[in-house]
Amino acid sequence: MKSVFSKVLTSVFIVVFLGSCTKSVVYLSPEETGRYSALNRVLVEKTDGETIELRNVKIENQTLVGTMQKQGQVKLDFPSIKSVRIEKKNSGLAYVYAGAGLVLAWLIIGASTAPSPPPVESCPFIYTDDGDSYHLDAEPFGAALCEGQKRADWTAMEHLAAVDGAYRVRVANELEETQYTDELRLLVVDHPAGLRVVPDTAGGLHTISSPQNLRAARDSNGTDITSVLSRKDCVTWQTDLDRVDPEVRESLREELTLEFPKPPGAKTAKLLVNASTSLWGAQMGKRFLGLHGDALQDCYAEVNRHGPAYFQTMSWHLSEEMYLLQIRVLTESGWKTRGTIYGGGPFVSSDKAYALDVADVPGDSLTIRLTPPANFWSIDYLAVDYSADVPVSVIEVEPDVSADQKSCDVAARLKTTDGSYLVMPEGCEPAEVTFSVPPMSPRTARTVILKASGYYDVHVETAGVRPRTDILQKFATEPGSAIRFTMNEYLEWKAEQDANQRPVQKHGN
Repeated sequence: MKSVFSKVLTSVFIVVFLGSCTKSVVYLSPEETGRYSALNRVLVEKTDGETIELRNVKIENQTLVGTMQKQGQVKLDFPSIKSVRIEKKNSGLAYVYAGAGLVLAWLIIGASTAPSPPPVESCPFIYTDDGDSYHLDAEPFGAALCEGQKRADWTAMEHLAAVDGAYRVRVANELEETQYTDELRLLVVDHPAGLRVVPDTAGGLHTISSPQNLRAARDSNGTDITSVLSRKDCVTWQTDLDRVDPEVRESLREELTLEFPKPPGAKTAKLLVNASTSLWGAQMGKRFLGLHGDALQDCYAEVNRHGPAYFQTMSWHLSEEMYLLQIRVLTESGWKTRGTIYGGGPFVSSDKAYALDVADVPGDSLTIRLTPPANFWSIDYLAVDYSADVPVSVIEVEPDVSADQKSCDVAARLKTTDGSYLVMPEGCEPAEVTFSVPPMSPRTARTVILKASGYYDVHVETAGVRPRTDILQKFATEPGSAIRFTMNEYLEWKAEQDANQRPVQKHGN
């Protein structure tokens, strides 16, 4: 178990995610961090386990300097810091940092220079306005790589606030791809105070009143990971890559055993999951596509018409579990698959609810098994709720008149899933979308959920490239061969980074 990027990006000192239309991931050495002064709010986890909040943070030499409420200025040496989460407010500087509502930085101790990052492929970035700045709130329809795989996502908007009678959303393409958004609407949910409303992957809404934390959780090696998965704190479980050997099949897949309390007579459980595709898993998508070479468009065409390639792809996703993770429940008759976790991200993950049939689960414990392939999943939080869903008020709000980078009204294209897309090519400016705020029901709380439907086309250089049918055939016929391939790719990438960072030997006269 490793925290966030500490294994995927072994020698990175700081990773900063910026919401601009030029580059989404910036790798910085310590000497470069000075230009990110006046960071408004920083959550620091220290190596002794204490978590503190700092304001007005800056980095001076090898020290993080900020202020704590009631204690004044605090200085923390890098060796005392385990990880850092940073939120940076946007001062509204046109489009230079138009989407820079959220900056995630993870301080990883021990490197003096930053390596070249692996290319990361993901989804559209959805930023929401809280009245002061824009925050990254969603990355919808992950792994929808062509029109035949188009799908909808529902995501609770954690930062969105009503400003002058409107909700404001910014859609940005910050990657090497073309994005096609078919529908964008808000589900404005008014519900009893004290409840949470969490969507599932099909758009169903579930109320959460009494979430139960893990009773116990262990990985394949028997390591206790209960504390890592019991809090939504951005300290995530990922594969311990030191234990992975591509030639040992058993090491290519983890086995996480999760135990929750279960009340007598419970028939249904709502499993709350906050998980995402890892950075490496996201960038491997492009490498998989590249294996098709100049036959990639033919493959897309077959998937689009739901030919054999479509069903082969879906079957492969379910069996290999790189982007879809099966939820197995221990029942009276053994392990049964009762749901599928959808990957997303990797830069932001949101809670999803999965309704599980537990009527045949004996005793007072619910035991769940997840088997994520090595280096593909990042899991932050798991809980379970057995309460019955209560009625809520839902108002669906279509976009108002809105403008893209060419000052064209795009609202009509986003009202329904009808094949009329908002097309966002690589390097474009964000699209601004506004929604009218409906009146709020009295004596209720409000949750706003974004529905986004579409797909994206990753830019892959395939002209004149011979398809690697030998590798693709192995993927289709040999379970686990794709995971082995990805680990070998990772080790090759890591060796290259290590070689690039070796100090130059200087010889005397």
